[in-house]
Amino acid sequence: MSRISPLFVGSLRMAMEGASAASGRPPAWLERASDIRFLEYSRDGDDTLIALGVPRLGEAASELYRQGKLWDTRPGADDTALEVFRRVVDEVAAENNESSWYDRQLLTRLARMKQVFGTRIQAISLPGGISGTRVNERVSETASRLGASTPSSRQVRIAGVLDMIRHSTRGFSLRLESGEDVHGVMESADGLSALPKFFGKPVLIPGRAVYRPSGRLLRIDAAGIEAIGIGKSAGASPLFSKVPPPRTVRPSASGRWKISETGRRGVPAFFGTWPGDETDADMDMLVKDVRGSGSLVH
Repeated sequence: MSRISPLFVGSLRMAMEGASAASGRPPAWLERASDIRFLEYSRDGDDTLIALGVPRLGEAASELYRQGKLWDTRPGADDTALEVFRRVVDEVAAENNESSWYDRQLLTRLARMKQVFGTRIQAISLPGGISGTRVNERVSETASRLGASTPSSRQVRIAGVLDMIRHSTRGFSLRLESGEDVHGVMESADGLSALPKFFGKPVLIPGRAVYRPSGRLLRIDAAGIEAIGIGKSAGASPLFSKVPPPRTVRPSASGRWKISETGRRGVPAFFGTWPGDETDADMDMLVKDVRGSGSLVH
């Protein structure tokens, strides 16, 4: 139970906030929704039956259900933390590498459940669904495999129009020039308090891009926010107005880039293998934007 409880909490945060972990004091709704009480246990042959008291989310987190929906994983008001965790396990068991129900941190916690299983405990069966859900060694191994295949997060800057805010869950949605929506989570309270004044305006978000095992973007963990212009005649480079891809090329173990000897030109000739998909023309435009705005790019 000491290992299951953090999984319930992480699953709830993932479903409601879009990230399974966060710094600072847990919000009041999370403490209420994860207030799981042990009631009793009994035996059924070789199985141990554990009865738990779990609050309904619509009652424990009523303030969230009065707001608009931001994350597509928000459970129903009659669901509990148990149903949310069961959905996470089902997504992992099916090896859904496009799922929005887990991130790398939650996969790591689930992978550690492997230490629980052995001769005394073969599986944990969760009630509900058509045939129930089982957490066992195979699910833990699948979680480990999905976590290992998830691209590392990376520092990015992304520009778009702040299209939606969920203050109670630190969440926001950014509409890019292409029409794509990018979801994010503010990391600090200072950044969170600044969101309302930027609503409906073009902004630049510095932070970390977090990815799914498939390589598609899951969310942006935002470190801050600033107002900008977007477009060919505005201050933000078009490089920042698209979904940032994961890095596919990393430096060698020595930490140095290999210098090309094949007569390449432009950025690839200087850096070796450039980790992005920007062209020389894109980089020239970015440098001009930075010079014109006096900003630094990290």
